[in-house]
Amino acid sequence: MPNFVHRIIDLYRKSFSGLPRKVWLLALVMLVNRSGAMVVAFLSVYLISAQGYEPVKAGYVMAAFGTGGIVGNYVGGLLNDRFGSWHIMLYSMIGAGLLNVALGQVSGFWPLCVLAFLISLFADAFRPANRAAIAIYTPPEKITQAFGLLRMAVNLGISIGPAVGGFFIFRYGFTLMFWMDGLTFLLAAVVFRFALPPDETARPLLAKEAADKQQPHSLDGHLITPPLRTRPAHRQPWLLLFALANTLIILCFFQLFNTMPVFMKESGFDEQQIGILLTINGLLIVAVEMPMLYVMDRRYRPITVMIIGAALIGGGYLLLPVGVTYYYFLVVVMLVTITFGEILYMPFTNTYVARHAPPARRGEYLGLLSASFSAGFVVGPLLGFSIAEHYGYGAAIYVCSGLAGVGALLLTTVNRLREQNSAVAGPSLAELDLQA
Repeated sequence: MPNFVHRIIDLYRKSFSGLPRKVWLLALVMLVNRSGAMVVAFLSVYLISAQGYEPVKAGYVMAAFGTGGIVGNYVGGLLNDRFGSWHIMLYSMIGAGLLNVALGQVSGFWPLCVLAFLISLFADAFRPANRAAIAIYTPPEKITQAFGLLRMAVNLGISIGPAVGGFFIFRYGFTLMFWMDGLTFLLAAVVFRFALPPDETARPLLAKEAADKQQPHSLDGHLITPPLRTRPAHRQPWLLLFALANTLIILCFFQLFNTMPVFMKESGFDEQQIGILLTINGLLIVAVEMPMLYVMDRRYRPITVMIIGAALIGGGYLLLPVGVTYYYFLVVVMLVTITFGEILYMPFTNTYVARHAPPARRGEYLGLLSASFSAGFVVGPLLGFSIAEHYGYGAAIYVCSGLAGVGALLLTTVNRLREQNSAVAGPSLAELDLQA
């Protein structure tokens, strides 16, 4: 037993070791940023309870929020490559902070929609720039661990934000929520500005592309000649297929926060039982994600791990209709299965795209991937609740699970399509170090 414990401790040590200092600082910025995630968690409640909007109008405001995320992710990726990750991260946090404060000062429907759109646009422009910076700071063999660390910081922050927000809303009302969320964004911007002053990530990537084309690269004694040009993200068939597969898988995953709680509530479970499930999800991620990523990244190809993760997400939901009818224990098993699927799937999506995107367009490629996450966030509740309204929550869960299965099948073709494209276009700079 002592030897087993020692091996576990050693695994945890290895899973966190070797990451550059700047990656840890970015994780700190993300922790501060996400610790103020109050508006997104309580916006629908605020609109219905405090502003008196009907649920359908609240839904439109939330849809505007999600649409801003789709646009912000893709535009943020494009701007990242033209102005540098550092500038996009700094100004997106400043813009989102000021807009969050402004959101609490308006009550009209259209101003709420416009501000919700703009907040998400600015806030989500941060994501591709952040991931592109991680790819610059991190050695190729550590990139999955780096993305895992960022996810852990985000999950810790999201665990703090809604709890703190709920406390202050209960004590002081909704108005303070917007100020706290906005000030947290601005605090994160201050931490970022002084902890990570302008460095190599402040330089545009596209400006270096012409020079990179003229410079062959050597890897393990092999001369690698870069391609003559790089394709925009929207003209890469493998990336578009990957984005579609990701949207299908993510819209299924987000039922965890949309239809599942309502389904359980209508089946007789209380808020405490539902809350325990979401707590299990967060605790498992913090406890096991980093060592799991460390092991999986060294033994399996990213595409294989993603397919397994997608299958666990889609397959786990099949237990929910049976669990809510007969055994709460089955719902717990479902939650654990989905959480392990999330751990295996989500970090490797960033790894895969970061490794195979042309360095000069890495932000753009990661932005398209991030936009597909936002698309799943928008489509998931609309699809889930629409099916549930007409055919019941069980049918909604089965349909979303089936779509995740389709997404997993599409993933099996992504690698082949990318390799065929590489064979025609020539090797890319992003494939110098690792084969996925």
